[in-house]
Amino acid sequence: MPPPFDSISKIHPPREAWRLKVRVLRTWIVPSFRNHEVANSMEIVLVDGDSNKIQATVKKQLINRFKESIIEGQTYRMSYFSVVPNQGNYRAAEHEFKLVFLNRTTVIPVPDDDIPKTCFSFCPFDELLKMTEDYVYLVDVIGLLTSVGEEKEYVKDAKVMKMIVLELSSKELTIRCALFGEYVDEVHRFLGSGYMEQPVVVIQLAKVKFFRGQVGLQNVMHATRLFFNPDLCEVVDFKNRLLDAILLNNMFSWFIFLVTVLTWLI
Repeated sequence: MPPPFDSISKIHPPREAWRLKVRVLRTWIVPSFRNHEVANSMEIVLVDGDSNKIQATVKKQLINRFKESIIEGQTYRMSYFSVVPNQGNYRAAEHEFKLVFLNRTTVIPVPDDDIPKTCFSFCPFDELLKMTEDYVYLVDVIGLLTSVGEEKEYVKDAKVMKMIVLELSSKELTIRCALFGEYVDEVHRFLGSGYMEQPVVVIQLAKVKFFRGQVGLQNVMHATRLFFNPDLCEVVDFKNRLLDAILLNNMFSWFIFLVTVLTWLI
């Protein structure tokens, strides 16, 4: 009988013989700094049946071996990794360690409906707005789209990129998110779809930036994902909370009105 699967929460160095059953939440290619046509690494976010998440890296020497066999949304049995400290300014999971694929790493597809198909870690706006420096972990956010700025051009490293700023709101708090390049096209495609109501936007794996005394978000190229009115239970819960807040506010306003009227009559 095979040994039980390990929990992501228990992963630590120096052991390499970890045996995981996980779903691939996100995967993307990080290009080389000097040549964006050449891949430097393949990054993966994994989640297990207890909703524990960890980031994994496939170094460029092994990308061709694993690229076609690791598909977003699929569930796998994976074994044997190097375990290293989770460092850097673009950490996609709040785990102390991350995995690095080895030559001996095995990846076998398995059916499993017990592992969450989505696993967002939404950061509340009030926590984001209290930050006073760039945050090393990438965050997920959910909010009502209240404003879309004009498209502008942004020059970096002698390259011109499209840029647009979204304003999201939640519980009377607002935060801005700057989007660049291909993400601008995604916004335009949604706006051109003819949707009339204020949409709920989910941003997965955004970077928190502290700039000129203000906290904002921006996309991380290739890693960030945008969802406009996705069919998710988290969106239903968010809309219900908004509705409850509106009803509560209306009830409070009506109560103040009644008190004012009664005071005037007395």
